[in-house]
Amino acid sequence: MILVMDRAYGKLERLDRFKENKQSFVIRLRDNVHIEKPHALRGIRSSDSPVLRDLTCQLGTPQCRTEKRYRVVIFKDFEGREIRVVTDLMQVTAEQIAQIYKARWQIEIFFRWIKQHLNIPTLFGTTENAVYGQLYSALIVYVLLKSLFDTVSLRVLHYAPLSFARFSRLFSLNGLPSEWIIQIQKLIPDRVICVT
Repeated sequence: MILVMDRAYGKLERLDRFKENKQSFVIRLRDNVHIEKPHALRGIRSSDSPVLRDLTCQLGTPQCRTEKRYRVVIFKDFEGREIRVVTDLMQVTAEQIAQIYKARWQIEIFFRWIKQHLNIPTLFGTTENAVYGQLYSALIVYVLLKSLFDTVSLRVLHYAPLSFARFSRLFSLNGLPSEWIIQIQKLIPDRVICVT
């Protein structure tokens, strides 16, 4: 397992602990972390490589410095900003280390999507089962609502256009426009299924 973390978690004293515990990591460095005794690593770079530098060094100032040397890979992100990550991985290329860190953003985007779309203000339980149950329930409701919205919006067209966010809000408040209600009733007949 490789820990991939952002700047807030990249405390220098943790790095030596991770190495002692044989825990691999890729952590973004804060901009003010000093690089001490850098030694460039040789590597063949293609012309389209985002990697700017690949080196080993100690990190920090004389008052607070890592005991061991670490690998620092400096690369450009999608927007052209310079990113510095520290790692203990020596057997992989600098491009692979950059990709490992960049893959972290897909997870961040997914969590942001969950917060924005699933409307889970608080968790009802803290156990793994409770969290999974609540997340899966919210995902199922989202998929069903989205499917209903996509189907009905094609039929309503320009009579009463709604965004998905507005549709789901009005649906939960029983306040949909009559055009939408008519089309939903055509899709879902008034049948009540009782399960005992």
